[in-house]
Amino acid sequence: MSDFALLSISLTRAAALIRTMAVAALVGFVVTVPAVAQEAGGWRVGVAEVPPAPEPGAKPRTSARIEVLAGQATAHAATLQAVAQDQVGRKLQQSDLDGWVGVWSATEDLPAGVQRRVLDWSVSPMAIMRTDTDIHQWADLAGRTVCLSADGRYVGELAARHAAIEQVYPSATDALLALRVGRCDAAVQDEGLLRQLLTFPEWRKFSAQLAPERQVTLVQLQRTDLSADAVAALHQSVAPAQLQKLAQQQAKSIAFEVYLDQTVPDCH
Repeated sequence: MSDFALLSISLTRAAALIRTMAVAALVGFVVTVPAVAQEAGGWRVGVAEVPPAPEPGAKPRTSARIEVLAGQATAHAATLQAVAQDQVGRKLQQSDLDGWVGVWSATEDLPAGVQRRVLDWSVSPMAIMRTDTDIHQWADLAGRTVCLSADGRYVGELAARHAAIEQVYPSATDALLALRVGRCDAAVQDEGLLRQLLTFPEWRKFSAQLAPERQVTLVQLQRTDLSADAVAALHQSVAPAQLQKLAQQQAKSIAFEVYLDQTVPDCH
């Protein structure tokens, strides 16, 4: 076997091993929940979208939405369901769902037996660019390319609000990689994710930013007839310290996924 073939095999194995380690690190990050909730068979938590299981051999991709990661972290005690916003109130009222986490308008009415908790976590839209950018305000995005992720919250918004040219990628990893290699002028994701990402030295040259032009806070909805243990478990799964840890791991995983695709490409 040639030296080139041996090198190709080694790189392929190394990439696979590193990806496995990255996935294991994220999956291994779990929430400790009250034992009573686990013994009762767990609880049912809804989010707007649940990512499909990856295809065999697919590259790992971390969700752009922190509420998905919070639900996945409690997978040993909670069943995560995709529930569209217009179905949430009915499912909670009919006890088909115990809780739901996502973006919910403060003016949206809730049915009887359902309560709202505003969480201490920003999912406001924030933009990052190269530090040598000439984009200094949101209006400057007119006619410029913006990388978005299909599992994010902002597809369609940048085009409608600012006449930006949206480029939608399958994941936050792919969108941020596209920013790094110059396929777009800016990338927009949740503020909580991007602020963690910019703490890494390799992202310093992409630290130009547009602060959120509107404030969006994560919300938890829950039934009012839940047991004290279920309420405690639901609250713990999205506690500020828990969301902070999840965001740190989310940013670390996405940064690593970008690194792998940029520096360890598949060998052919």
